[in-house]
Amino acid sequence: MVEITVRGEAVRRAAAERARLTVQSRWQAEQPEAAMAAVQEAHGRVVDEVRDLVEGGAAESWHADRVWLSHHREWVAEGQPPRILYTAASSVTATFVDLDALGRWIAALGRDEVHELGEIEWTLTDATHRSLAQRARQDAVADAVERAEDYARAASLGAVRIVAIREPGTGPQPLAKGRAMDVMLASAPGGGAVELRAGEVEVPAAVEAAFATGGDSAPE
Repeated sequence: MVEITVRGEAVRRAAAERARLTVQSRWQAEQPEAAMAAVQEAHGRVVDEVRDLVEGGAAESWHADRVWLSHHREWVAEGQPPRILYTAASSVTATFVDLDALGRWIAALGRDEVHELGEIEWTLTDATHRSLAQRARQDAVADAVERAEDYARAASLGAVRIVAIREPGTGPQPLAKGRAMDVMLASAPGGGAVELRAGEVEVPAAVEAAFATGGDSAPE
């Protein structure tokens, strides 16, 4: 009897179904009141807009941080006293299901210098992710079987049978995780909107499996 241990891998893909964007409102001023006022006004507008987008069905959820204030000393020139600058900031994160609406919102936000836009995170619905993960695990097992059979055939060992299988790693961990890819972000003609095109999201899976060849007993 010979034992063959292999790793099986697989990936399932689907078009992204959700887009998550974080908008940070940030302003710097020599007076804390001025910094706070600018950010509070901008933050309020963003919250009102994203609430409307959720109510209209373009976005499915959102959350916001409180406005916070910090300060630092900025050196002006040698021999000159430093000045203290105050920075106020807040952020709003929204998950969109309508990419056209998201593109229009990004274009509108981009015209206001108080806003900073983070990277877009492309995701799948929970149901789609579970379905892809299940099929990816099945494919990973099939890949492990094929690899073991290839090694057994090359070594003239005959048929193989699986005797152990486990997920890689030493402790509990997710077997499949989505990864965004092929994202396009470009200005639309006239600057009235931003064209967004998300590629596919990959959901990978991997298994480690042990196989036995020859005889009926499991390996020691």
